Amino acid sequence: MVHSLPQNPLVVETDAERFAQRRLAIDLIATTRARAIRSALFGSYIFRVNPLGPESAETRAHWRIVLREQYDAIERAAALVQGSDPMQMIPDWVCDWIGQHGANNPRSVAAFVEMRDLTYDVVLATEGDDVQQLRDALAEHLRVGRGGFFEKVTAFCDGLWANLDAKRHQEVEHAAAAGQAITKTLSRLEQIGKHVRLVSLNASVEAARVGDAGRGLGVIAVEFKTLAEEIQMLATTARRDIAAMTGNSADLGPSERR
Repeated sequence: MVHSLPQNPLVVETDAERFAQRRLAIDLIATTRARAIRSALFGSYIFRVNPLGPESAETRAHWRIVLREQYDAIERAAALVQGSDPMQMIPDWVCDWIGQHGANNPRSVAAFVEMRDLTYDVVLATEGDDVQQLRDALAEHLRVGRGGFFEKVTAFCDGLWANLDAKRHQEVEHAAAAGQAITKTLSRLEQIGKHVRLVSLNASVEAARVGDAGRGLGVIAVEFKTLAEEIQMLATTARRDIAAMTGNSADLGPSERR
């Protein structure tokens, strides 16, 4: 089994980047439908007799190249649904995710493998002069294509999308839970700040009452007041950051929504 190149563990991907990587892999698999149709089409071009006259050798050679390209893409898709990328461009974790889905849908995987093999038979047949071999290869290719293959590809991709949506929903729920926990901590922090502010006020009053003997206490009271204001500022900033990430203005106090 071919695996993609090792990923750098120091690189932290964003959710958007991970979603884009999954989407790219799904798109590669989904194109198998069009690739199968093009394989049958260009195989038929080579097989049929043109009533307007035979095509040039260059044209037929080009058709064979296009046909081979379709096979390569189908071969890659068949590998992806089994959990690997022959081109080593799809990250390992994406291949593993798709491979797990494939393990849960063995009939769909078998359909990809069968279409890969049938397309290869068409490619081989077009490289020879055996018209009957090409006829049989195309007939079997068309039979399988029309026998539910396209629906299997669609169902497989739909399953991946459903799995991806479930993962994104779960991630949002986890983020919301984490945000609520942080909000509770901030509320407690704000309570502490208010208490510190009250203590500093009482200390200032006591320092003023005792006069010169209370100068040291006055300095401490000023420091407590500064600390309380800093706690309040940090809590307010943190609430705004949480609200920006979650898009929920309810996390802000009335004065912070302005």
